[in-house]
Amino acid sequence: MSKYEQAIKLLEILSSDEFQQFTSSEFDDAIYTAIEALEKQIPKKPVDNPKNGWFECPNCGLIVWVYYGTGETHHCDCGQRLDWEGIE
Repeated sequence: MSKYEQAIKLLEILSSDEFQQFTSSEFDDAIYTAIEALEKQIPKKPVDNPKNGWFECPNCGLIVWVYYGTGETHHCDCGQRLDWEGIE
């Protein structure tokens, strides 16, 4: 189970009678993981690296490319949603 799936499971338990069996640190981890996943859904501009002629993901720093006309809006490795508007 991924850390995102685990976070969702623990957060869902908050509304049930089972929540007392988990520690506060497990819930803290689930909340931070949920925030991390949600933040990746907010589109961010790729970082322009004119020295090398490429763009980098603002979340993980890996090289990303503009795929014109494909509708591709995510960095495939980390899931960060990218905002390519105005970038040529």
